[in-house]
Amino acid sequence: MNQLLKDRELQLFEEMKAGSIDCFNYFFEYYYSGLCIYAKAYLGDLSSSEEVVQDVFARFWEKRQAIQITSSVRFYLFKTVYNQCLNNLKHQKVERAYQQQCVIDSFDMQQSQWSLYNEYELRNVLDQAITKLPDKCREVFELSRFDNLKNKEIAEKLGISEKTVENQITKALKVLRKELKDFLPIFLMYLS
Repeated sequence: MNQLLKDRELQLFEEMKAGSIDCFNYFFEYYYSGLCIYAKAYLGDLSSSEEVVQDVFARFWEKRQAIQITSSVRFYLFKTVYNQCLNNLKHQKVERAYQQQCVIDSFDMQQSQWSLYNEYELRNVLDQAITKLPDKCREVFELSRFDNLKNKEIAEKLGISEKTVENQITKALKVLRKELKDFLPIFLMYLS
């Protein structure tokens, strides 16, 4: 860009600062399409590029009195579009990260709800199966699995032999395997 054109544009810019819409229109018409192509090189999308350039020109007009240009209006406009493109890309990156986190959070919530439902359902099926055990067998099983007592402790507590405790637990597991055959893999994880 030659010095004569730079000087002419600086003069037009000073007139624009004073309120000349014709001078603003000159800059808009002269630079708009080139700035859109420049922005598209960064954003990859013509629609977003046009939006960025329009925003830059809107601020160029609105803040004209505060803007200080000493070297080149062209340089100022291209630099401003460049910075706005970077801001736009940063915003898109944050937006994508937020959307990805929302998907992850939604999946985690669904998994958590599904786990709670499965645990609740499993607990109901297990409770129903346990009620089908004979009284003594049920008592031994519950002391073993839910109160975490050792066979010796159960035997002492109930006044029976350890062998009887083992037999009752074996009997309970046999009945529960049959009752819970559809839930067996989950049931075994739940009891361990």
